[in-house]
Amino acid sequence: MKIKKFSARTFSEALELVKKELSDDAIILSTEETKGFWPHVEVTAAVDYDQEIQQPVRGQASAMKRQTSETVYAGTNSTRKQTPATATRPSPYAAAALPVTRPEPKNSPAQKSVGPPQDSGSDHLKKELNDLRTMIEGMKNSGYEMSLPAKKRTMVRFLQERSVREEYAYRLCDKTTDMNKIESVIAADIKVKKHQGTKKAVMLIGPTGVGKTTTIAKLAAQAVKTGKKAAIINLDTYRIGASEQVRIYARILGIPLATVTTTEEFLSTLVEFSGTRDVVFVDTTGRNPRDLEYINGLAELCKTTVPLELHLLMSANTDDECMIEAYRSYRNLPIEYIAFTKIDEAVRYGALYNLLLTYQKPVAYLTTGQKVPGDIEYATVNRLASLIVNKECHA
Repeated sequence: MKIKKFSARTFSEALELVKKELSDDAIILSTEETKGFWPHVEVTAAVDYDQEIQQPVRGQASAMKRQTSETVYAGTNSTRKQTPATATRPSPYAAAALPVTRPEPKNSPAQKSVGPPQDSGSDHLKKELNDLRTMIEGMKNSGYEMSLPAKKRTMVRFLQERSVREEYAYRLCDKTTDMNKIESVIAADIKVKKHQGTKKAVMLIGPTGVGKTTTIAKLAAQAVKTGKKAAIINLDTYRIGASEQVRIYARILGIPLATVTTTEEFLSTLVEFSGTRDVVFVDTTGRNPRDLEYINGLAELCKTTVPLELHLLMSANTDDECMIEAYRSYRNLPIEYIAFTKIDEAVRYGALYNLLLTYQKPVAYLTTGQKVPGDIEYATVNRLASLIVNKECHA
């Protein structure tokens, strides 16, 4: 077995070193964060090469016998050898395997590239978060705990009290140890819609009871207030009273309303409205997002020649697991924006951050009550970050 202690500025950087130096069989033995003249984190990892070592060529046998534990520093090519007396020994507990990538063969085309992998920013972030989650879960399963300075322990606790996921809290702590800066660090991870304009049609989708019909009325009222010619298409004939509710809103606003029951009827009505209206709002049926037939039906509605924005509504008072699970059900649809409803009913807002960081979708607007046309606001980065770190929240 070969054991190495990797030292870097952050846990993410240390994990990258583990992947580069060790094979798919690498395991995380321990992690520790230390302070001092050069604050850093240390991740001890190991791999068993017994089945992978090939017959050494002449001149390499003696080098292979001198197997010692090494500390590898991020950003340098130097290593520090440890004596057998001080070398880190593997844990007697079963450690969880860390999914790492085997080094490419020397003649592989991947070796010719210079610099970091050419992944998109979103893919790189997802990879980083998955690695952190794997490391934390592996350590817990192996009986280990994170060793953090007092300031970072306080910050992690602060974020978890606000429902921020543990691995996301550690990631934020890697970026700052100043509690006064945590809001700005969170803000840097959030995207919002630029409201210079919208496409010809705006369709709202989301789980049952999220507030799609009320939000449609608010958006239509805002459009009318700014002088736009608006219309509403209602597909929600599934819920008792839904058609009557949206009909009342349309009559008050003085805009046309069409209630349709088939995909063909919807597509033709949308084309017709788009010829005379500035914007068309589409209210869809709220159903169980795990219903595959329902999701496929929404996908068919999106196959229109009219430029369409798809907004996924999520209730802010939904817990983290339900919110993430709901998004997974809708993720194959061409979602452009997320909107959060019932902001006034939520107690903690960390789940909003978890969803936005995981799926990297911009936020269009927030609804804060039942009043029409009021109780809706365009989302801003500062507003969302302020909600997430709300210091009035307590676990």
